Amino acid sequence: MIKIVKININRFRSILSMDIKVDETSNLMAICGQNNVGKTNFLRALKLFFKPEEYEQDDIPKIKQATGGQSVYPKIVLRFFDDKTTSFYCITRDFKLYLTNKKGLSGYSYLLNNGRENNKQNLSELEIEAFLEKINFVYIDSVNVFLPSLIENLSDDMINIQYDKARFSESKKALKESYENYVDGLQNILNTFANDISSTFQHFQSDWNVKFFVPKNSNSFKDLISDDVTLTIDDNGSQTVEAKGAGLQRLTAILLYFEMIKRLKKRKSAILCIDEPDVFLHEGLQRKLKNFFDENSSEMQLFYTTHSKIFINPYNMKNVILFEANRYEQYSTRKGKNVSVTETYRVNLTNDEGYEKICLHLGIEKIRFEVLNKYNLLVEGACDKKYLIELGRFFDLKIPNIETMNGADNALKYLDFYESYYKGLSLNKPLIKVVFDNDAKGREIYQRVAAKRYNNISVECVLLQNFDNTGNLSCLNNNTNNEMEDLVYPEIICYLINSILEKRNMNGINSKKICSSIKKNAFKAKGILELCEHEKNEMNPDNGADISFVSSSGSTNRIKESMANLFNLEANQKLLRLLSECNQKYPNVKNTIISLFTFSANDTR
Repeated sequence: MIKIVKININRFRSILSMDIKVDETSNLMAICGQNNVGKTNFLRALKLFFKPEEYEQDDIPKIKQATGGQSVYPKIVLRFFDDKTTSFYCITRDFKLYLTNKKGLSGYSYLLNNGRENNKQNLSELEIEAFLEKINFVYIDSVNVFLPSLIENLSDDMINIQYDKARFSESKKALKESYENYVDGLQNILNTFANDISSTFQHFQSDWNVKFFVPKNSNSFKDLISDDVTLTIDDNGSQTVEAKGAGLQRLTAILLYFEMIKRLKKRKSAILCIDEPDVFLHEGLQRKLKNFFDENSSEMQLFYTTHSKIFINPYNMKNVILFEANRYEQYSTRKGKNVSVTETYRVNLTNDEGYEKICLHLGIEKIRFEVLNKYNLLVEGACDKKYLIELGRFFDLKIPNIETMNGADNALKYLDFYESYYKGLSLNKPLIKVVFDNDAKGREIYQRVAAKRYNNISVECVLLQNFDNTGNLSCLNNNTNNEMEDLVYPEIICYLINSILEKRNMNGINSKKICSSIKKNAFKAKGILELCEHEKNEMNPDNGADISFVSSSGSTNRIKESMANLFNLEANQKLLRLLSECNQKYPNVKNTIISLFTFSANDTR
């Protein structure tokens, strides 16, 4: 397999000078960056190297067009490695020379020994062209994928594709003998091809079947190939690809190119440039397409631009390139005025600034080197954190940093650590709200923390209120046993408990009964989990004791964690609808969450 190992681009559109070394352990390269910073120009430069006939005046950077001089025209240098011969090839396409002799090629081959070039041999233009003929280069644009043109190329290329028992090339003479024979032969070959590739399409959508239709009423042999052959995706809906959405049209084109190249792989090495494969595709199809790239990358090399985190591997960052652009005015003596310049450059991702930029661009949560943020909640457990985050998202609130202390007993230890850590640091004091359950242990630690003074952190203690804001928050003569579940709407807790019981083939609790009883003071003080525990046992007299929502055992904690994990609101219409109804009935829950997330009157997060 031949692949590119180094790229040098000079004077091509917005890229004035750029060197990129390709990590040879990965055949995928992702080019990231904001719009109009030169990502597509990078792919176009590779395309121009392989297809110099597409050169145009606009390929010269505007500043070079304005200033002139000796170094004006694009010059692209690619280094290749051929694993069959273990040889490297350095090939230059200089468009100053190309405009005079229509080739502009120079280069040499060499072997690499301990990082040094050995056995260097200059190559003639004929030798370079013969080497480049071993590479099948494909460029797929981000827009304007013209399927009839693709099908024309497909119909021609099918002549060179070998199937199980016959080559279409062997029947080419027979097909040319008569128009009808050609139509029938082409249809048969395309049918075989369609059957071969349908499984690939079904990986993305199970009911997709690929079909080609070759009409017999074309006016000419050429028309048959270029215009009249149609491609359909049979999914029991609209069949022609043009009738599908833009995303599916583009996905179809990408998959067709892949399938064609895979069948030609024994003849040539494949290098693909794909501009924004993620465009128009929803997240699910993006993930499938990226997996498809990974699965096929052992057989071909892929360069693509992307705005999607899905199309990079953030855990190795191999061949992940981030582009930015400098924009400035430069005076042109030749033009007698300033010229607007856009210059593409590569961001160094190995330093802190580059790390922050790639995280910002791709929506990756960057590592926090500080122990705390400016605004922080310290809660008793992971379940508390889960409920608060999901409710905060539902109410569309800015969520502070939430840390867990694994039980109220640990509050003092955590706060002592934070006090020690921030001693002597020239930083603003972190603001910490310590949120305690309104139970015996929570009230005890609440009083101990509230009585303590901290110099390097700002601490506020909060006892959790219940769903209707009627809980007794006194620390004296109080038998209340309320937890985070008592702040969450009763209907939601019943829904989560019934989901757990259903999975265990147990009878569910009566939600209406629970929601009515919990409003009574006698039950409210004991907490909703205690009430649900009794109801669960009544509904399941034989096996109700198999699980518990109120004991102090580890198994009970796991049950409560399962309930919290089921509280996933994203795209969950049933839960979202239930929450909306509850929000109308119990407005105090939202007010409590807002109060917890607000740290001062000047909090403008």
